[in-house]
Amino acid sequence: MKIIAKYSAILCAVLFVGQYAFAQVAQVEKDPLVVDEIQIDVKSVQIDAKSKTASVELFLTSYTRNGRELKLNTFGTQLLDVKGTTYLFGTITLGKILVKLQDKQNYINYLMQMDEPVLLKVTVPNWGKVKPKEIIVVFEDSEEEGHYIETAVQL
Repeated sequence: MKIIAKYSAILCAVLFVGQYAFAQVAQVEKDPLVVDEIQIDVKSVQIDAKSKTASVELFLTSYTRNGRELKLNTFGTQLLDVKGTTYLFGTITLGKILVKLQDKQNYINYLMQMDEPVLLKVTVPNWGKVKPKEIIVVFEDSEEEGHYIETAVQL
């Protein structure tokens, strides 16, 4: 009986430690990406094989109390494939603002409100069949005008 009790206690300890380790891994994976008081969440990643386009949708949510102006660098915002090759956008939509590559517009200025997610959609033409690896989002630092923050978002 003592042997069974001893092995039961060891088994319980192993199960508890295993569950604790799993809980820690799950917690790490679920932590949101927050950069300069903007939370970035991936909404969707889609590949259209017919039109050979990739599109990525992100939610951007500001934590700044009185809102903030987001100045997005359109040419810095790019998609990366699994080989690390970067691709320029065909279109970028931020909220209701649409910018096409042929517009040659360097920035999008958008007034974000606190805790109101804004949809950022980037569409890239001439894409293959493989899902993009990450998107690089570049926007101006809220503390230092002219300084841009480059953030890699894993897809």
